[in-house]
Amino acid sequence: MSANERRLIAEATRRLRKQLRREPAERPPPGPPTIIEPEPAPHEQGSGQARVDAWFERIRGTLKAAVCTSSLDLGVDFSPVDRVIQIGSPKGVARLLQRAGRSGHRPGLPSRVTCVPTHALELLEAAAARAAAADNAIESRKPLRAPLDVLIRHVVTLAVGEGFRGEALFEEVRSTHAYRELARAQWDWVLQFAGGGGVLAAYPKYHRIARDDEGVYRITGTRLARRHCVQIGTIVSDASINVQFMRGARLGQVEESFLAKLRPGDRLMIGGKAVELVRMRDMTAWVRRSPGGAAIVPRWLGGKLSLSSELSRRLQRELESAARERESGCGARSPEAEALQPLLALQRRHSHVPTAGELLIEQHRTREGMHVCVFAFAGRHVHSGLAALVAWRLADGGPVR
Repeated sequence: MSANERRLIAEATRRLRKQLRREPAERPPPGPPTIIEPEPAPHEQGSGQARVDAWFERIRGTLKAAVCTSSLDLGVDFSPVDRVIQIGSPKGVARLLQRAGRSGHRPGLPSRVTCVPTHALELLEAAAARAAAADNAIESRKPLRAPLDVLIRHVVTLAVGEGFRGEALFEEVRSTHAYRELARAQWDWVLQFAGGGGVLAAYPKYHRIARDDEGVYRITGTRLARRHCVQIGTIVSDASINVQFMRGARLGQVEESFLAKLRPGDRLMIGGKAVELVRMRDMTAWVRRSPGGAAIVPRWLGGKLSLSSELSRRLQRELESAARERESGCGARSPEAEALQPLLALQRRHSHVPTAGELLIEQHRTREGMHVCVFAFAGRHVHSGLAALVAWRLADGGPVR
């Protein structure tokens, strides 16, 4: 890194952030020890103060780089940042531009971002994102129409305060663009749901609002009010398990889906420490220190980001363009496409390089049987939906042989 340049090193997942956080400690770079001061994970103990310290270090200019996920690079004005280094694919054009905007926060300075792919396909994704950004082809944000789940939270929030009158609030809500077509039956259902009616009648904890003698809807209890206030702004995620030393402090949390795959004796990395899993009990993973050797870095469901539709289309265009330029004998129009020519040649020799509008389906046989691979280049969510649909169709048609 340049001695005069300060950077944010951004990753899409906490797993990769943990790996880069550990790297400077194992192989420190030359220069002063403050050249890299990684950001602790937001779910780990003590991370709040560390984030404040990192912010002030940035202002003073003594911190050369901070390793972070979107929890640090969003919503914080780091004026001394000169460049953002994006590790891996940003998965979207708008996301890449937003991260680039964390740099150059001074008059007359440009925002700079450098993409560092972790595998060959991400090299093409970076080229596609750059081309889309140059054409101002950013993912559109379609406004929601009458989202009832948001409206339920809104009426409960008003009930926690001074309360509200049903008819007056209905007219106020309909004056907004999102709820301009809200029907009376939908409004009545919202009030019923927030009050614990219908299918929720048997569960007292969902009886959140009730109308008093004056016709004002209010919260039904202080305990429900406190719980509602605590949940405001909460990001829903997979169930988390505390990780704690057998005789010591709590290290942090990991998602239950990750711990379910581990067995006693397996080693994992959390809070910058390598620990060994001893047992699971009472929603707590009890661990002990385990120095030396390789350790598993926890995975989070939030890391399973999907390609945006715009970046997916651009990726297919870049792939088709690189393949056609190779066939015509012309040089590749981008250094990324040129670097991928050996890989595309290998793909063409064994299969086919798909163009825009094509669906690539490959099949091969192993000792386990026949395998079919479908490449839609549409992101994880589309692929998961196609897999479920194909599995259902095969099962509906009888046993698969």
